[in-house]
Order: sequence, then structure tokens, then C-alpha cells
Amino acid sequence: MAIANIDFSSVTFDLQKTAESRMLSQFYNSKVLKLLLNAFTSEVQELSTAITDLMRMRTVATAEGENLDAIGRIVGQSRTGYNYDEDYWFAPDLDGVSPDNGHWWVKNALQASEEEMDDDTLRKWIWLKILQNHNLYSSNPEIKNAVYDGLGETIGIERSDAMEADIYVSKNISLTNKYLITYNQNTRLTDNDYKIAYPATTNINSVIEES
Repeated sequence: MAIANIDFSSVTFDLQKTAESRMLSQFYNSKVLKLLLNAFTSEVQELSTAITDLMRMRTVATAEGENLDAIGRIVGQSRTGYNYDEDYWFAPDLDGVSPDNGHWWVKNALQASEEEMDDDTLRKWIWLKILQNHNLYSSNPEIKNAVYDGLGETIGIERSDAMEADIYVSKNISLTNKYLITYNQNTRLTDNDYKIAYPATTNINSVIEES
């Protein structure tokens, strides 16, 4: 997963060394002056380190817990997700499950079990949401990269008609990831709002597992 990790080395300083390097040459061997200088710089160093640590804790790659939740709220990704791998709420069309044995619809019932994502899972979904928010052209490489970065899955895309496509996935893909590749919802702003950054008005016909 290619989550960008920010390098803070350019804003991380050893203020004691910096201060001593700027002393006048005639004071280089002055122990008393250096002690006084270090007393001042140690206070500033503590503040500088705290600020750098705060910035580091608020990046997608390194944030945890509440800090990761805060980033999720900013980009529009909740920690609550669905798990389609453990519970089949209604899936009579799956192999080996007939309508007589499947779970039937209940008004306002959940379609899958809700669960709180752990930090690593939420981090992937935040990154996928960021990629969706900043999507430019929805080209095939861009879509494939977004799916790989967010889900760790390699997919193929085959156009079947104007704005229609079939998605090819590995036979080992989890049910949750397979479902989320085509998951979409209608909002106040748009219809068929996919989790993946497909072009507007796209219709995914089917997800095909490759042998």
C-alpha cells in the first residue's frame, strides 16, 4: 500500500548545535556561555520537538486512534465499516445457497455486520477516500492504482459499452473487497457515488473472478 509518508527532517533541528555553531569564534571555549546558551535552547528545543511530533501524529501514514479519526472526519471517512466476509445477511445467489436457505430481507435491517475498523484498515480507507476526493481523470491506470493503494487488490478493467465495464479480480479476493469495488450510493449531490473513483455515470456490469 503506497501511503505517502511525510519527511520531517527539513523541520527537525538540533537547536543546541545550531546555536553553538553561530557563536563568535572567541567564545567557542567559553563553558559558562555555552551552559547559558544551552539553558535557553533546551526550552525552545522541547517546544520545537513537540510541534514536530504533533505534525507527525496528524499524517495518514503515522496517525493512530483519535488522530486518525480526526483525519477521517476531514476527508469524509468514518471508522465504522461493513464486513461481508463473516455474515451473509441475504445472499441466495451465492454458490451452494438456495433461496430457501438464505436470509430474507427485513425492513430497515442491516445488509451486513457493522464493525469498527482497526487503525490499519481505517488508514487504507482514508487513503482511498483521499484518492477519490482528488481524482482527476479516472483513467484505467488511476483507477487500478487507487484500488491497489486502498484495498491491496490488483484488478483488470474491460469496457463493455459506453460508460459500462466489467471488473476482473483475483479468485482469492475477500467478499468485502469484492463488494466494495462496486459499492455505490445515491446522495444529495450525485447518483451512483462509488467508493472507487470511477468516471461519472459509469455502470459496473459485473465483477469477474479470474481463475
